[in-house]
Amino acid sequence: MKIAVLGYGTVGRSICKYIEGDSKDIQVAYVLRRPGKATEPFMTEDFDEILNDPSVGIVVDALSGRVDSYDYMKRALLSGKHVVTANKAAVAYGMEELCRIAVDHNVNLKYEATSAGTIPIVAEIVSTTHTNYLSAVYGILNGTTNFIIDKMLTEGSEFDATLKEAQRLGYAEADPTADIGGFDVKNKIIILASTAYHGFVTGDIPVFGIELLTKKILDDYAAKGKTIKLMGISVRKDNDYALGVVPCVIDMDSLEAHVPLNNNIVTIVGDMCGELKFYGQGAGGAPTADALLRDIYSIFNSVNIDVEFQFFRKLNYVPEMLRGAGYIGNDRVEGTLEEIVAEAKRRNEFVAFECPELFKA
Repeated sequence: MKIAVLGYGTVGRSICKYIEGDSKDIQVAYVLRRPGKATEPFMTEDFDEILNDPSVGIVVDALSGRVDSYDYMKRALLSGKHVVTANKAAVAYGMEELCRIAVDHNVNLKYEATSAGTIPIVAEIVSTTHTNYLSAVYGILNGTTNFIIDKMLTEGSEFDATLKEAQRLGYAEADPTADIGGFDVKNKIIILASTAYHGFVTGDIPVFGIELLTKKILDDYAAKGKTIKLMGISVRKDNDYALGVVPCVIDMDSLEAHVPLNNNIVTIVGDMCGELKFYGQGAGGAPTADALLRDIYSIFNSVNIDVEFQFFRKLNYVPEMLRGAGYIGNDRVEGTLEEIVAEAKRRNEFVAFECPELFKA
């Protein structure tokens, strides 16, 4: 089978290198690059060249920009080609439309690499929903922010200095807004909740990042045997659900409290399996490429997901399902996550959310 890879950054190069060295069954026919960058015979600047080649069975999206990635994926699906993607922003933005196009054209849209790095969380969620009703999905879904919090807690450094170290090591971008603002986690929890709950969730959810976090805040919680982790959280009952992104207060004895550096941990809760936790590298070129390659091979080996079955529910967003206490400055505020985040933003103060629905703190 021939594939086309969109983008030739760290992830795109990793995919090409692996396939060229270790795959006898799959061939990279094209690599799409920006104008002026197509310097090798297998590279192209023209996406139509890929679409018009019937020998290309899979388009592998390793791009970062939402707009171009979404457009390329949509056009590839409409042309009858399978799509494998790592672009969380594009999938979270157009998940419903892209999935419906995939169903209508009898092709696969695979998105394992969009969430939690190398952890096979999408595959595990899909497998678990065959025998379980899933009532919650939550976890640490961003390696950059977890690295920052872990370093601040273990080394006693302040936020700005730790962010600079994360940028120096390549964990954080020059513009870290998507990570520290919680927007990267927002895209991931939208994707995972939609998959777990068999329907498409809203993108209009409460989001609060860690920009206002200080060493003193972490020290104060540590003195009480607690800590803080930025989390994507979601719950469901029947067709009702709630979700959001917020720094959460957790017990220092919890598994989440001991997730180090750029690692992730994701929890799903089912009626038969109970609580399942998945841990692994949540960021980096090799882990992301690994997740993309697994999706490529699942299509090649005809292990296909019935997308129409996955998203048959009409879900209702009910913010009242996520209630708890928000610690804003010196105040403890009771309410929904949506209300608490809104109040913290109004005050421009850091908030930590205590959610008994998901974990004790």
